[in-house]
This record gives sequence, structure tokens and C-alpha cells, in this order.
Amino acid sequence: MAKKNFATGSAAAVSGGAFNEASGSNAAVSGGSFNKASGDRASVSGGNSNYATGGHAAVSGGWNNEAKGETASVSGGYKNEANGNTASVSGGYSNKAMGTSASVSGGIKNIASYYNSVVVGGQRNKASGYSATVLGGKGNTSTGSDSSVSGGTKNKASGKFSSVLGGKNRQATKFNSVNTGE
Repeated sequence: MAKKNFATGSAAAVSGGAFNEASGSNAAVSGGSFNKASGDRASVSGGNSNYATGGHAAVSGGWNNEAKGETASVSGGYKNEANGNTASVSGGYSNKAMGTSASVSGGIKNIASYYNSVVVGGQRNKASGYSATVLGGKGNTSTGSDSSVSGGTKNKASGKFSSVLGGKNRQATKFNSVNTGE
């Protein structure tokens, strides 16, 4: 059976692999299999079943990743999504960067859902406040604007400019509050 690739977009290109499609204007798929670049100027470098649907979006590799936002990117991993404009996921499993300029560096099932929110790693962490950050751990949430959780388990920073430095089941709920995890 022939391994067909399709470059149907204006000035689109598929340079290798099998069953790849570049349908966006100036879109490109470099290799791998079952990859699709449908956004204008979108690209998929390789891997399997990756999708770059946003304009200027890019997926470098991995499996079943999707860059939906404008200039969004997924570097690799499995089942990761960069939905926000200029959002990025570096790798890991089932991570989502949904806010504008949101970022998830890796880990498992982490979500950065608001503008400039960041999850560096860990498992099932959520950064949903403006410029909120979770550095790692498990089940941590940072919902306040400019709030942060440095690690630990099931910690929550919900106050504006609040921080939880670690521990378990710790909270920082007031403006500019800090919980040291002791």
C-alpha cells in the first residue's frame, strides 16, 4: 500500500513520512505519520497523530498532541494541548496550556488556564489565576493573581500575591500572604 502524503494548502509542503497532510496556507509537515498542519503557516516536525491547527502553531513531535492557539506550540510528549494564543506545552502526558501565554513544562495532567499562568511539572496541578504559578508537586492549585505554590501536595494559593512554599493541605488565602508549609 502506498504511503500517501497530501499538501493541499497554498504553498504547503509535506517532506516525508506517511499519511501526513499540510492543508493550511504555507503549512508544513516534515515527517512522521498521520500528522496534520491545517493552520496557516503551521508546522508539524514529526511524531504520530499530531495536529497544528492554529495559525503559526507548531508541534515538534510526540504522539497525539495539538497546538490550537495562534503561535501555540507543543514540543513533544503524549496527548498534550496548547489551546491559548502563544501558549506552550514542553512535554509530559495530558497537559493543557489553555490561557494566553500559558505554559506547562511537563508532568502529568497539569493545567495552566489563564493569562501568563505556569505549571512547571508534577501531577494534576492547576494554575488558573493571572500570572499564577505551580512549580510542581501533586494536586496543587494557584488561583490568585500573581500567586504561587512551590510544591507539596494539595496546597492552594488563592489570595492575590500569595504563596505556599510546600507541605500538604496548606493554604494562602489572603492578599500577600505566605504559608511556609511548617
